[in-house]
Amino acid sequence: LCLLALENVRAFNVGMGTPHLAVLLFPKRGIILWGRTEKCLKETTEEIRTMGTECHYFVCDVGNREEVYQQAKAVREKVVGRNGTTLVFPGAGIRAASLLNKGFLFTLLQTTKAFLPRMLELQNGHIVCLNSVLALSAIPGAIDYCTSKASSFAFMESLTLGLLDCPGVNATTVLPFHTSTEMFQGMRIRFPKLFPPLKPETVARRTVEAVQMNQALLLLPWTMNILVILKSILPQSALEEIHKFSGSYTCMNTFKGRT
Repeated sequence: LCLLALENVRAFNVGMGTPHLAVLLFPKRGIILWGRTEKCLKETTEEIRTMGTECHYFVCDVGNREEVYQQAKAVREKVVGRNGTTLVFPGAGIRAASLLNKGFLFTLLQTTKAFLPRMLELQNGHIVCLNSVLALSAIPGAIDYCTSKASSFAFMESLTLGLLDCPGVNATTVLPFHTSTEMFQGMRIRFPKLFPPLKPETVARRTVEAVQMNQALLLLPWTMNILVILKSILPQSALEEIHKFSGSYTCMNTFKGRT
């Protein structure tokens, strides 16, 4: 079974098309949705079921530690049974400073802590983190978002190394470039034809491939790997000039997306 732990189902649904991408990501798995708004959860669950995929939902504030553990227990008892949840896909896609403490990192940490022990016991499981390339290269105007992504990237990096000696349990971190969703609507870079926004379907498909291959880290598109090399060899002053030339230094000036 796959668990999608969402900070806000409506936000994730509108931006990334949760039902369609969830089925695309895990067509042969049952899907469990977590979120705070039952109406949104119910609508999303019904839409996924119409696609022929088993789906259940649990009302859960993933920013509340005790509630996460309580609902994790309910999932194991009512839905999963002895086989365990084999794939956890935490997500919280909101740009808001209030979510720094109870947002993406908190969701990732608590859902992992809730399900990882059983995965290790069964020697079967996969933790997937759909992050952002901004975890590696921050931009002005998105301090809250970049901070949460960078911290969750460090968490996944440490977790991935810690699982090297744990057979059957793996972790995958996906770092996509700007994706064409409502979250970052209005963001502009200087060379959009050279670095066009990624389609959500592309990110989903490549994520599936990475999970199937037990790939620990995936940067999208492949040109983002150059970013890692540049940050490793160039001084900060040179990186700042690259930011200014590419337009990433001012890309949030036209931002009209979700906060």
